[in-house]
Amino acid sequence: MSDRALALKQRLREGGTAIGAFLSMADPSVAEILANAGYDWVWIDTEHSPWSLRDLQTSLMAFNRTQTVPIVRAPWNDQVRIKQILDAGAEGIVSPMVRTVAEAQALVSACRYPPVGTRGFGPRRASAYGRNINRYMEQANDAIFVIPQIEDWRTAESIEDVLAVPGIDVVAIGPNDLSGTHGLLRQLTHPKVKGSIDSVLAAAKRHKIAACMGVITPADQVAEYAERGVRMQIVAGDVALLVAGYDKALATARGKSVDMAAITKAADA
Repeated sequence: MSDRALALKQRLREGGTAIGAFLSMADPSVAEILANAGYDWVWIDTEHSPWSLRDLQTSLMAFNRTQTVPIVRAPWNDQVRIKQILDAGAEGIVSPMVRTVAEAQALVSACRYPPVGTRGFGPRRASAYGRNINRYMEQANDAIFVIPQIEDWRTAESIEDVLAVPGIDVVAIGPNDLSGTHGLLRQLTHPKVKGSIDSVLAAAKRHKIAACMGVITPADQVAEYAERGVRMQIVAGDVALLVAGYDKALATARGKSVDMAAITKAADA
């Protein structure tokens, strides 16, 4: 499984764009549908959705023999939970609310085996239950995506120091929580919020690190965002699509119009 993650990292290093989607529903059928849809990667959200480790491991099985890289947003920057998620077979970690250089260093360390990091050794499912344990051990440090999520305007101001931490592969932004730290929750077009986002994107470009907005990008804006350095794109989400589909079907049946963009934005976290 490490090969697909290594290939995706190489594409990003070469300036390419990766198209992904959110997986929020802890259901293996939804995971299987998404895993076989052909996306480059999937952001599995265990921060805001009720995932158990058993749910996560079962859903990760859906990605076997596909080229889609499963990356999991952990509930928190917690070494124990990160270890469990990686041992279950995730190929990357998004950590919410990374605020300082020390927290970024702790995230990298939790995702890397010694001597680079402090990840405990026991990759059960990740190593095909031991059948590929030597190969996994050799590749894991290079293959695992390490993605801090910037969600505080104060971190945006010191982003150069955070992105200078060795081992960061992608930087994600959390626009909604970032706006909240400004006291402007979900006012994403406010100049202060936009300024913080622009600071992170500009720094990511300088450090040659791909960025991810952490929210759904409208499909017709993918190229525009890629030019700004957002090359880990999220263009769809299971919850948003389900809500939009049901609402549109009902509105159409009743002869009413429905604002699909507003529905998608409301479901976008």
